[in-house]
This record gives sequence, C-alpha cells and structure tokens, in this order.
Amino acid sequence: MKSKFNVLWIDDQHEDLTGLHKTAVDFNIQLFPFKSMNGGCAALEENPANYDAVLLDAKFFENENDAAGTEDTKWVHKAKDRIRDVDKSLEYFVLTGQAAAHASLEFKNAFQHVFEKGKDEDEDNLFKMLVKSCENRTLTQLKHKYPNPFIICTDEYIGIKHFGRLFSLIQHIEQPKSLTRAEDMLNPMRKIIEALFAKLNQIGIIPDEVSQGAGSINGSSYFLTGKNSSYTYNEVLIHPMVAENIYRLTTLTQDASHNVGSKLEADEYLANSKTNHLYISSIYLLLDILDWMKYYIDANPNKETNLEKWSKKEQKADASIYEGEIGQDENNNYYCGKYHLNYGYVDGNFPIGQKIKILQEDINSNPRTKHFYSHYAVKFEIIN
Repeated sequence: MKSKFNVLWIDDQHEDLTGLHKTAVDFNIQLFPFKSMNGGCAALEENPANYDAVLLDAKFFENENDAAGTEDTKWVHKAKDRIRDVDKSLEYFVLTGQAAAHASLEFKNAFQHVFEKGKDEDEDNLFKMLVKSCENRTLTQLKHKYPNPFIICTDEYIGIKHFGRLFSLIQHIEQPKSLTRAEDMLNPMRKIIEALFAKLNQIGIIPDEVSQGAGSINGSSYFLTGKNSSYTYNEVLIHPMVAENIYRLTTLTQDASHNVGSKLEADEYLANSKTNHLYISSIYLLLDILDWMKYYIDANPNKETNLEKWSKKEQKADASIYEGEIGQDENNNYYCGKYHLNYGYVDGNFPIGQKIKILQEDINSNPRTKHFYSHYAVKFEIIN
C-alpha cells in the first residue's frame, strides 16, 4: 500500500473543486483545504508536522470569513513567506484558473511551480510533482518509517512540541556521524518520557499523587513497574518488558541530567565514550516505548475504567524515627543525620536545609556511602 501524503491547500473556491479532491485521492494525497492565508497558515503554524507540501491558488482571501470580491494576489506572496518561516523544507505549488494573468516575471520568480486549473495535463503533472516532492522530503520519509512514535508526539497524545525533539533524535539514528556531545542529548528523551507520564496520568493510569508529587518522574516510572507498596494493583498496568524499558531509560536520562554526584555518572561516561552506542541504543529504546504506547493509549482511553486498575492503600500514620534537615556533603551525597538519602529523589525536588522526618529506615548497604551514613532513609516526608 502506498503512503498517504498530507497537503495543505489554500483556495477560496476549494468547495467547488470536487474533481480536484478526487484526483488527489487517486494519487493517495489528502488535501487539507482553507479559503484564506490566515486560515491555512495558522493551521500550518499550529501543527507544521502534519503537512508534507503546500498547494496554493494565485488569489484567495486574507481571512476565512472574508466576502467574495476581496480575493487578492498579495496574499499568496505573504502566505509563501509565512510557509518559509515555518519550514523551509516544505515545497509549495500554485494551481490557478488564471495562469496567463499571473505570468509576470515577479510571479515566476516567486513561484517556480505554477499549473493551470481545469487543464488535465497540468493537474496530472502537478500531482505527480507533489508526490515526488513529498517522497523526497526527509521529514516525510521519517514519518513513514517511524509512524507511531511521530503520531504519539502530537497534541492528541503527548503534545506537538515534542515532535521536533523526536525528529532530532531519529536523525541521529539515520545520520550518526552528525552527532556531537551525546551527553547533552538525553534531556530531550527525558522530556518526552515526562510528557508520556503526564498523558498516562491524564487517562488515569498513573495516580495524581504520583504524577504531580515530588520526584514525579522517578515515581511515575516506579509506579508503572507495579511495585509501589502504597498501592494495590488490581491488574497488570503495562507489559512488564515495557515497564522495565521505561524504568531503565528514565534512570539513565535522570542521571544524565545531574552531571555532578549522579549515581551512574552517565554524563561523564557519555562525554568520554569513544562511541555513541549507548546513546543510539537509548533512542531505539525510546522508539520501542513510544511505538508500544501508541497502541496502549488507543486501547485504554477511558479514565474511569483505568482508575479501577489500581487503588490507594489505607495508610496508618507513620511514627517519626528521626527529624532533621537535608544536607549535602563534599561528595554530593544527600543525607539527614546518620541517614543516606536517595540522590535521584532528593536532587531538584528538595532544597538543602529542608526539614524532614524519617518514617522508615534500613541499614545502608551501599559500599560507597555506608561508612559515612549507617542507615538509609526508605521513606521520609517534609516538615512544613
């Protein structure tokens, strides 16, 4: 089956051109029609990733509700400029019923591809060129190669603002020689994962308390593993392999965002690595997660149903074991008295000097820190 291409179309008479819609279908093109510059260009500016090429009339309205007789050729020139400002890789074509009237040198210089309406040969050549333009466009090629990850990076799922981040990541797979400073490129992955957690919270898979509380990224990742002891899991939330992949990728990207005192020292490792294998493999891991999540979100859209998949356990008030303030030593370890605190949970979420009370403890078995802090704070809460 041929790929379908999306073409933005600005023509004030598009509703009357039913034959053109049929021709587009024959060429496996979907036209997105507007009557005006502001209507079409606003749609492009809001969702540039949706379109693979642009088709313009030579004369159309400035606004969608303008009256007949206000069409003008000046809007096609302004529309061209706005298109170029959004994405220079988008090719634009002109199909007009007044081709002879727009044969001026200025018009020819501004628009390389001009075709005449109602002329079968011109219209066939136009659509052949549209298809060729779309097929040769890098972004369009990647959208067809990685459909689900790109679809999930739209406003229907986690937000169109992540589309560009994903595009950059995928380009590093396709052209790995162009990659520099891999240690700086894990942050876009973290933002995409964070947006995915927000979407899962929106549809009721992740509780508000986890998604919107302190340490929400790590907390959301851990919740999806089905191991959060504060909750009863009435069914398996997601496939355990996907949960593990999310947990591992979250751990890596979170660690890399803290280039000093991190547990894995991922930032330093990536900066000094002779290859980009870890970074490239992380992108593939993200793509696998997004691909699976596209089907999962589609299959679980009902929030009320999803909320029944887990329940909060009744919590008895925990007795305070120790009260003190969060500190950080010369090795960047976080602590409170004799208690070692989880770096990933504390860093960025709690300020130094924050008063807390330790509610659950364990013996510190970490060989790197146990000589300095004999115990580990399993659970603590802030003191307001």
